[in-house]
Parts: sequence; C-alpha cells; structure tokens
Amino acid sequence: MIRLQRYSEPYNATGGLAAIGILNQLGRPDTEPLEVLIREAVQNCWDAKRPDSQGIRVEIGRSTLDSEMVTRLRDNVLVDPPPGLALAKELRDGMCTLYVADFGTHGLAGPTRADRQGEPRDFVDFVRNIGQPPDKDFGGGSFGYGKAAFYIASTARTVVIDSLCEVASGKFERRLLGCALGDTFDVNGVPYTGRHWWGRMVNGAPEPVTGDEADEIADLLGLPARAGADGRGTTVLVVAPSVHIETDDGVDATMDFIAEAIAWNFWPRMIDTLGGARRTMEFVLRDNGKPIRIPNPRSHQRLRGFVEAMDRHRQEPTDDVDDLTIDTEIRSLRPVRRLGRLTIQKGPVAPADLADRPVPRGARITATSVHHVALMRTPELVVNYFAGAAPASGRLGYSGVFKCALDVDDMFKAAEPPTHDDWIYRAVQDRQWRSFVKIALERVERHCRLAAGYDASVQQLRESDAIPLGEFADALAALMPGQDGPGARRQGPKRDTKSGTRRRAPGRRVVDKVTEDAWVDATTSRNAEQNAGNTGDHSGRDSATRQRPRPLPPPQTRVAGDPSPVISLDGTPVIAYPFELRTKGNRVRLTADVEIMTNDGALVELEPPIGYVRPTVHCWVDPSGSRYAAAELTVGPDGVDGEWAVEIELRDEMMRVDLAVEAI
Repeated sequence: MIRLQRYSEPYNATGGLAAIGILNQLGRPDTEPLEVLIREAVQNCWDAKRPDSQGIRVEIGRSTLDSEMVTRLRDNVLVDPPPGLALAKELRDGMCTLYVADFGTHGLAGPTRADRQGEPRDFVDFVRNIGQPPDKDFGGGSFGYGKAAFYIASTARTVVIDSLCEVASGKFERRLLGCALGDTFDVNGVPYTGRHWWGRMVNGAPEPVTGDEADEIADLLGLPARAGADGRGTTVLVVAPSVHIETDDGVDATMDFIAEAIAWNFWPRMIDTLGGARRTMEFVLRDNGKPIRIPNPRSHQRLRGFVEAMDRHRQEPTDDVDDLTIDTEIRSLRPVRRLGRLTIQKGPVAPADLADRPVPRGARITATSVHHVALMRTPELVVNYFAGAAPASGRLGYSGVFKCALDVDDMFKAAEPPTHDDWIYRAVQDRQWRSFVKIALERVERHCRLAAGYDASVQQLRESDAIPLGEFADALAALMPGQDGPGARRQGPKRDTKSGTRRRAPGRRVVDKVTEDAWVDATTSRNAEQNAGNTGDHSGRDSATRQRPRPLPPPQTRVAGDPSPVISLDGTPVIAYPFELRTKGNRVRLTADVEIMTNDGALVELEPPIGYVRPTVHCWVDPSGSRYAAAELTVGPDGVDGEWAVEIELRDEMMRVDLAVEAI
C-alpha cells in the first residue's frame, strides 16, 4: 500500500490564516455539535447536487477500527502526526470513525491547486480555500465555513476526503486526501499555521492520491465504493469523532440522535406530496454495517403537522380553507413586494415523549407544545422553528411552514449566521433587505397569534411559548355570556345577541344571558331594601303621613368586550373579562363565580375530582387601573363607574364565569 506524505503549511511573508481561526468561524450555536455537523454536512451535499439528478442520496456511517486497521492508518495514511494536533494520541485500538457520503452530486472536480486556473473550483474551494461561498444559485450555504464542522467534530481535528468526479467527458477520477486543522507551532524557528495535508507531494504541494491507490485507502477506511457516473460524489471521514450522545445511564445513542436530527432538519426533502413534489433526499444510516431506522416524518408525533402544512404549501393556493388552516401570502406594502407564503395547520398535539438524552433542537423547543413555523428558503432545508404565540392549551397546537419567495431568497440568506440556523434581520447590511426580512417575520408572528386564538393586533403575548395558556382561548370567550370566541376551532350555533332570554345549566340556578349592548339590572340585598324603606323616624306618627325616601335604582352591568388571555402585572397568566359598571348611587358588591364546564361547554362539572381546586379571581381592575386582589369586592357609590375587568386564573379546563353585582 502507498505511504502518504504529510505537508504542514508555514506562514508566508504576507501572513496567513491560522487554523484555529477557521475552527471559530461557526461561532457557538445553541445546538448540539453533532446536529451542527449533520446540518452543515448535508447542506454541503445538497449544494453539490447535479442538475441532471432527481435527488441526492446521503449515507452516514460509523465504524470501529480494530488494531490492524489502526496500524495501517497510522503507518500508511495519517503518517508522522505533527505538533499542535492530538492525532498521535487518538490513533489507538478501538478508535471510531464517522463518515458522510453523498451520491447524485458533482464530486470535487476542477484544479487541485488553488494557484491554478480552471473550472469548476469545487476541489480548491472545499479543500484549500477558506470562506469561499459555493457558486450555486439558491444553494443552502453562503459562507463557505460549513466544512469547519467536520474538523470541529474530530477530537484529532483531522478528516479524510474521498471524491469521485468527472475530469473530462466520460472520464472519472477518484481523489483522496487527508486534512487537519491544529494549533500553530514553530519548528527550527519557522512558524506554521496549523493546517496540514496528507497526500502525494508534487512540486512542493500535497496532491490527492488518485485511481487504484485512492480505491485501496478508501476500502481500508471502510468508505462506500465509488465507480462510474453513478458513483460521483464525496465522502468526508471524521477521524476519532468527539461528537457523541449518551443517555442518562451512559448508553451510547449517537446514531439514534443522528437519525432524529436528519428528520427534524431535512423532512421537507424527504417527503412526497400527492400530486406535487417528489422526495429529493434519501438517507442511509449505518452503525458498523448495521442499518439504523430514520423516523418517517409523516407519522412522526411532532413533525406530521409540519408535513401537512408543507403538503398544502406545495399546492396552488385555493379558497378552500377551513378553520383549521391558514394559507396566506406574506407581503410588504411599501414598497409592494411578495416575500413568501405561509401555511399553518392547527390540530391536537400529543405530549412529547423525549428520550433521557440530548435531542435535536427542533424536538427540544417543541417539547412542551407545538406552536411553531418551520422557516425555510428556496432549498427547502429547515432554517429554524419559529416559536409563535402559545395556544390556549397544551392539547392543541399549530404547525406551519413559511418559505420565502424565489426573488427574495438572497435577502433571507443574508440574514443567516454561518450556521444557517436563524434569520437575524439586524445582521443584514442593506436597509431595504433588512426591512423585508423584518416585515416577513412580523407578519408570520401576527398569523401565529391568529392561529393561537388571539387578536392579531394584540402585542401582549410575545415570547409566550413557555406560558401555560390553555387550549380554550376561543372557548373561554364563547362562554362569556353573549360573546363568540375569535377563530373557534369548530363552528357552533350562533347566539341571538338581541335575545334577553334565560337559560339553565344543569344543576345550577337560572342565569341571565347578557347581550353585548344591553345593560342588566343587578340584584338588591335585603339590607339595601330595608335601608331604602327605613325613614329613621320612630315618633309614632301615622305611617300614611310618613314621607318614605324614594328607593335608588339598581346598579347595572354590561359586557365591555371579548375576554382575552393576558399576563397580569405580577406575571400570572389570566383571562381578563371586561365589563362596565353603573352604581346608580348604590354601594355594590362584586363577585365572580367560576364554574368548570364539560361536554364542550354544555354541562357544569358538579362533582370535581377529589382535591381539585377551582380557578379563582386573581384580581379586579377598576376604571382608574387600580388593582384589588380579593375574591369579592365592595365599592361605591362614587368614583367607580366605568369599565372594569375581572382577571381569572388561567387553566387548561373550559370555564364559565358568572359576574354578580349586588347593591348593599
């Protein structure tokens, strides 16, 4: 077997880029390093897709090397480990490798030296140059730093690159080269950048080994076989991977994590849409030759809602939209510009059953409830899961897809950090581009509030994914006498808002059905009646000659608007029920009776579970904004007329609130 030669890059007279600087280009994303690797690796694969290919196949495999394989690797491939690198320490029995291979792609074609002309520039851009973005229309990447993820994932900061490409019409060449990024160091007074290559030295530069020699080394390393036009593509082998996942009990779960990360990040390319797009990514996952199952996005507990939203997104917009769906264009008005399309699918959300180990970012942020929109550009790779307003219950949620328009793809690309996992509009240099990205995100957020059951103009519930709002924001509004909830999930019979009739709920007294515009007289207590009829005169004069004071008219109330979920001043989630009060000169007592409803609001819960505590009044808010933390309140007669609100503890249960105003 051929023995490769190591080349370490010295600084030249004009300086150079230290290897450690390359490793820092991706920053410190809020994502497991293994997921960063998978995202960046597969994105590189997609950017290399051939135009004549219907899709790409990505194979990810892990292998454990025995002592013979490690010896041959050390003696023939990664020879003479340099200073500033942990390679010598990691080349030991039982060492693991992790590879990512793509098919249906170009492979790393073009010149192998950066100082030579020629097209394409795939090899030099991936192997030699740093920070060179891919020359691809509507590609997933934009910085050219994603390859750093491979080195970061290696304890030895070392990879082996194996590629089959077309070098002339119908002629293919296999190229293999070792690469490493380590610390800077000096040898005999000569400073080195920390960049290293293993290959064949030609004219003072390390060139990849090719042909049969490349085949032999690739076979030694357990890399996928490549031959002919169908074998074109690239494999990157991570030596001694540092990225691994364990359960709380110390059981290895690395490959299971990779399987989930694939599903969460690339499901749009993994699905067929009826009458629409076909899948364009196929994944194969192996652990020491054993196939590993990858979740099916269509049956995935958390992803299937996003898949349904994507199904609709891939169809032409229609007027056939039910109350479970939002399908709308996102536009800028000044100037008029189509920014993309948003589809949202509402539905029940099962409780998440997360493993006792780290999980992909998408699974982590949707663990409590799904109220998110998958953001993506033209490549249809998930950028991020945008958290919208939390619905009124953990039992219901919504899943959405926002895909930017083709002609504004560059604007949203400019908003991505090197890891391509967010849209940060403040990072966009062009003012108009920055404005378009900002407007799009604001429009998406507004429609998320609609999907959650809130008025889209309300700004109070931003960043609300961690607030335990119950599913029934609409139902709660509907149960306020005379009110219809905004965006209820299913249409119920409309109430006659002009009616003044009464209705009975099982097991309770007669209650008024208050109309929205009607003032309702309150009751008068016995004491108030006695006080009204007591003259205070006990002189014994004939009652007929006594002058009775005229009784005061009863106080009145009426509904002042829709109930709405808000955050109280002390941070407590509540439902605020607005009402208007006229004391008519009376001193009044305010009480609110909260009843739990069953059977979709048709019945009152008469026998709650043992130990259950009903929701109670959190506070009363008077017209001046003063707040009173009391179950009942006595006020008046002066200075209290106007619009009030009673705030009730927010629960997951369906509630009915009966407001009582009594003259005392």
